[in-house]
Amino acid sequence: MRLNLIHRLVGVMMVVLSLSSCLKEGDTTVLVNDPQEIPFITDYLPEDLLNLFGEENVHFGDQPPVVDLEFKSQHEFLATNLQPPYAPQVGGLSPVTYYHKLSHQYLQIADYIGMNSEETRCRRVSPVYLMGNGNDFTIYYYETPQTEGLPLHAVLMSGTRTNQGIKDFRYGYKIVRYNDSVVSPQVYPASSIFIFKDWDGIAETSSWFDDTLFYAKNRMKP
Repeated sequence: MRLNLIHRLVGVMMVVLSLSSCLKEGDTTVLVNDPQEIPFITDYLPEDLLNLFGEENVHFGDQPPVVDLEFKSQHEFLATNLQPPYAPQVGGLSPVTYYHKLSHQYLQIADYIGMNSEETRCRRVSPVYLMGNGNDFTIYYYETPQTEGLPLHAVLMSGTRTNQGIKDFRYGYKIVRYNDSVVSPQVYPASSIFIFKDWDGIAETSSWFDDTLFYAKNRMKP
């Protein structure tokens, strides 16, 4: 069995060497089969979040645009599964500005960095998943913000990449659960869902990020 394994390894090495010998001088890339598996959105995210977000706002496809950029959004409240008087007012504008950064995108995965104008430190989520076609894209992931109760959020974003920013930007999340054993009655209950859009139709590009916004232990290495 060990001899067979050695023969196979030798065979693989010979194939690689034969490929490299076929390259012209100066070529530095060998194309290989590199399938990228990401979780399918309908299996990954809660169904009720997807339904409230709206299928028409979810951009399917396995060739999303490159969205390595920084942008900001001002949210207008669209929908929730909560009932008054606990729900935010539909059509109301949030006084908080949200800042987003996507980086290190490779096909359908990327890193996400975000914060809002009431926070002093940003957070990083890696990886996040992308899908879409053309300039239309959807991003989805889970995160645990360091806020009261340590909630687990299922998050969904979508929009259209433009030179000015993200057109028709939409953002939604569901509080899946709280990780703390004791949670204040002042926070929204688990299973709450909130859907927002950018109030003027485009989340503008904005060079807001600085590495000092991370906690020291999470800062990027040069």
